[in-house]
Amino acid sequence: MKSYRVRPREHDDLLYDLLHARGVAGKEAQERFLTPDFERDSHDPMLLPDMEVAVERIVAAQKLGEVVCVWSDYDCDGIPGGVMLAGFLRGIGLNVIHYIPHRHEEGYGLNARGIDDLAEKKVTLMITVDLGTTEHEHIAYAKEKGIDTIVTDHHLVSAPHAGSEPIAFAKDSRSGEINTSPTPPQESFAMKLPPALAVINPKRPDSKYPFDGLCGAGVAWKLVQGILATNRFNLAPGQEKWLLDLVGIATLSDMVPLVGENRMLAHFGLRVMRRTRRPGLASLLSLLRIKPEHLTEDDIGFMVAPRINAASRMDKPDLAARLLATESSEEASALARALQALNDERKGVVAATVKEVNHRLKGSELLDASVLVMGNPKWRPGILGLVANTLVEAHGKPVFLWGREGGETIRGSARLPDGSSASVVEIMQGARGLFNEFGGHHASGGFSIEPERVHELGAGLARSYETIAARGPHVQDELVDRELALAEVPFALRDLTRLAPFGEGFAKPLFLFPRVQVQRIKSFGKAQDHLEAMLHDGFEAEVAGMSFFSTPESFSKPLVAGSSADIVGHVERDWRGRARIRIVDVV
Repeated sequence: MKSYRVRPREHDDLLYDLLHARGVAGKEAQERFLTPDFERDSHDPMLLPDMEVAVERIVAAQKLGEVVCVWSDYDCDGIPGGVMLAGFLRGIGLNVIHYIPHRHEEGYGLNARGIDDLAEKKVTLMITVDLGTTEHEHIAYAKEKGIDTIVTDHHLVSAPHAGSEPIAFAKDSRSGEINTSPTPPQESFAMKLPPALAVINPKRPDSKYPFDGLCGAGVAWKLVQGILATNRFNLAPGQEKWLLDLVGIATLSDMVPLVGENRMLAHFGLRVMRRTRRPGLASLLSLLRIKPEHLTEDDIGFMVAPRINAASRMDKPDLAARLLATESSEEASALARALQALNDERKGVVAATVKEVNHRLKGSELLDASVLVMGNPKWRPGILGLVANTLVEAHGKPVFLWGREGGETIRGSARLPDGSSASVVEIMQGARGLFNEFGGHHASGGFSIEPERVHELGAGLARSYETIAARGPHVQDELVDRELALAEVPFALRDLTRLAPFGEGFAKPLFLFPRVQVQRIKSFGKAQDHLEAMLHDGFEAEVAGMSFFSTPESFSKPLVAGSSADIVGHVERDWRGRARIRIVDVV
């Protein structure tokens, strides 16, 4: 059973207490945080390394009528970022190809086949979005083909001799995408940059840019700002702000801290999205029955982003890109329906893979292993994180699954159950000799491995995990921001609306609602797999509580109609704009 502890109050006012708890202290800092300002919070793009040379090269390409390629990653950072940059460059007169690699056939990043295709199309300049910092070999190959490369990326810069070191991955817990990030060494090091014309990356050790937390689309956005700082190409002042919807989608979907410049980009990104000027987004929101005026970061993270990611998981990343780029309402409607069907198909593939895993597990010795490790060359790596989530919930142990992606490349995903004292990275670090690449966050991660070493994976990970587990459990109470009465919920929502958006680096507040009367419970949704309960305080206050993919038995204590319970949850706005509680646990 989870243990919860209410955090001591620093301030009676809920709004300022929550800010203080999240490291925003002092009245001036708090007021700045609550009122994002586009001009104030946008740092000078020219502080980014290589920005000046990149801008000069792009302006020259525009004057000479060159064919330019925007090569973006296939996740919910790269696709919106690529659409944003390609659309902007076309708008200022460039001939642009937007290239997104085929996840299953080409794998992550640049590849020789795609570069050959660009060379045949007379491309002379390639601009990457959300990748490229570690692409030494392929950028050199593009140079041989007469293609200059400008990298816009946010992943870590590799150290000397990095080819012999494991490259880590940063795992996006919302979108499920893997972002390559070479493991930084303990000591400082001289940079090892690819042979690109420019490498625009705020994480470069020599960067003077004051904020290194931008997502890939955010870095591409700075390139847009850098170009416009030099030449506006007759674009009306402020017109570029309409591109912030795509930057906002990426910022809210990727694992970047929602503070500083990112908070501003997410704030104004949501504001643009709520105007629904982009037909594809408007059609998708309509299909999902989300009112644009009430659009939140949760809608992006849990509804929009998974559908964009479904496109690449199901080998059709161009479908999501076309949806975001189209200016035709009719085409947008058709693409939104196609993307929804693709997402449903993705769910079917996940369910079929879970069924196959469970069939193989039945009566297998794998059930007795401390770590569940399984794979199949026919499995799509892009959906294995979702499959692993289901298996973790069913078996309560670490799960590592692998499949094949991009020719012979074996890639996998790892997940841990809630409350695990060991992290995914720790477990893989203990078996690091097996991997080509690995890494992640505490409870989720990714890896790649040579096919001939796959048979060693189960024993190696089990040894590592058992060594870590032998140190003993490290149990820590989960902090609750404060107790809240049901009557206070509508007022709390007002304050939380000012604090939003929440996400990585700025956690959504968690509240304890003590001695709540549970009046009635019902299931809802197409599969009846979501839960709604009416909660009452015994006087006049009544608030709806809900939990997705839950039953009354899903919590530390069962939720029982007619009983009194202590509810742990978040306060949020429902689709009608009313306050409700997202139930996290019953204690």
